[in-house]
Amino acid sequence: MSEQHPNDNSNKNMTKEEELGPQKPRGEFAMDANNLDEELSKIPLFMRDLPTEENDALAALQSLVFDGTPDEVAQNFREQGNDCFRAGKAKYPDAIAFYTQALDTECSDSSIIEACLANRAACNLELKNYGRTLTDCSKCLKINPKNVKAWYRSAKALFALDKLVETIDCCDHALEVDATNKPIQDIRQQALKRKIMIDEIIRQKEEREEQERNKKQLLENAFKERNIKIEVVDKNVREKANIEYDLETQTISWPVFFLYPEYKESDYIQSFNETNTFKDHLEVIFEQPAPWDANHRYTVDNVEIYFEDTRGLNPKLIKVGKKLPLGKILSLDQYIIKNGVPSFIVLLKGSSFQEDFIENYKK
Repeated sequence: MSEQHPNDNSNKNMTKEEELGPQKPRGEFAMDANNLDEELSKIPLFMRDLPTEENDALAALQSLVFDGTPDEVAQNFREQGNDCFRAGKAKYPDAIAFYTQALDTECSDSSIIEACLANRAACNLELKNYGRTLTDCSKCLKINPKNVKAWYRSAKALFALDKLVETIDCCDHALEVDATNKPIQDIRQQALKRKIMIDEIIRQKEEREEQERNKKQLLENAFKERNIKIEVVDKNVREKANIEYDLETQTISWPVFFLYPEYKESDYIQSFNETNTFKDHLEVIFEQPAPWDANHRYTVDNVEIYFEDTRGLNPKLIKVGKKLPLGKILSLDQYIIKNGVPSFIVLLKGSSFQEDFIENYKK
């Protein structure tokens, strides 16, 4: 049999207590060092979550919260709310909960109620609960109309909601109490500056709308004077039709289409003044041959102008003199402007296409 070495590890599984001899008796509140986290979680001060089982220590602490008169209980909740408020924004919801508990007591001390309302309003303001802020400030001011903080927080909430007149009014009430209060002076100045800017935007908008109404009325009057008839088939086209009335010359300029059915092409004239003739614009259009007119046949002298008389069951073609002004044609009983954009058909004089095109209207 081998001799056992003094440093033999045969006793390595022995605990320190066993090595040291008999264990000392454990106290009633002693903790298990091997499960320290679990043991601490049973103590109210170190709890992270409410226990699912009955906890005598926690129940005792909770009962202390409501121990005392309603005023003392409310003051206790108020102080807890203040602690949470001082801890920063992350704890504001907890502060609100404590202030609410204080207000839910039958507290008779108006100073405690006033403070809790003002402080709860401060938390809600930071959390952007502007409606609740205003409600609390209103209740607070009913208790003490000279509470400058409540006026200030009301002004901040109203400014955030863009209620500028009300913001200025709150600031004025606050300045009656504390005329040198710089934060209130600043928010009043901001509200006044924004109100002036918005008022100017509204004024300019109303002015443009008034000008637009006058412009439309002038056009309507001019249409009546000239016996001009407009049929609206497409409201979008009518609204976009840029018909301009010149106050200085008292003339109308129209957007006009020239249609070339032989090639299924068209030209759009943005501003055709009623005093201009068809020849005036055709000379500009045909100054350079159109890409689709390979043989350069379309010239001022080689074309004729027509419009479609849509009255009655069967449309008719009516020829227009190229030297006539646009206004004279638009005033004819036969001419009805579709959607505010006059259009005219341009045909090559003496061509077979012209003959066939006109013949179709005779059928």
